[in-house]
Amino acid sequence: MKIKVVNTANQAKDIDFDGHIAVVIDVLRATSVITTALENGANSVIPVETVEEAQSLYAASDPKKTLRGGERHAVKIEGFDLGNSPLEYKPKTVESKDVILTTTNGTQAIQSVKSAAKIVLACLRNAAAVAEILIREDKDVVIVCAGTEGNFSLDDGLCAGYLLHLLKEKAAIETDDYGILLERFYRHSAERLMDSLSDCFHVKRLKVLGFSDDIMFCLQANSSRCVPVEQQGRITRLR
Repeated sequence: MKIKVVNTANQAKDIDFDGHIAVVIDVLRATSVITTALENGANSVIPVETVEEAQSLYAASDPKKTLRGGERHAVKIEGFDLGNSPLEYKPKTVESKDVILTTTNGTQAIQSVKSAAKIVLACLRNAAAVAEILIREDKDVVIVCAGTEGNFSLDDGLCAGYLLHLLKEKAAIETDDYGILLERFYRHSAERLMDSLSDCFHVKRLKVLGFSDDIMFCLQANSSRCVPVEQQGRITRLR
């Protein structure tokens, strides 16, 4: 299995995904939110790039069965039902609902990998479950770190390194130099995930905005068996 790692959503636009599985990572917080929403009973998550797109899609949907979620620059979008905190996506809120989601980084990354043979969403919470799916599929993989506003984000890199570490334990893989670096970073950080991200720009910003509980939630490795997959513009739960 050959694995390439891409460090931002913008860079993913230049990648040929034909025949590959794309794994999109946005630990803080879109892929953690989507995993949590589906785990807690949402029918689907519909990722869109713009606020206008989300509003238009919502206007054409049944408001009793649909929610709008998302953020811009980590802050909830005015008029939306939910922000981008996984702690908001509780069973009583999302059960049997479709969630239209737009975020600054994560949903852009999902849109950038549309040509992939399969699109899987990963975060620290579901990394082991995602690794099992990739081993079963046994196809070449491109891991796309969403990044933060066009720049590489250390939290996504840590998750990519962890996923590579899990794959190395159970399969013969070949990765690029960037993947080698991130896997070593994970091994160095495995016993102190929070400390390893203490200087991360996005972590520091979320703390200032009052989202420390979100950070702790998103760093709970292997606490979920939910694997979200995207198909024809809609994300549903594979398992």
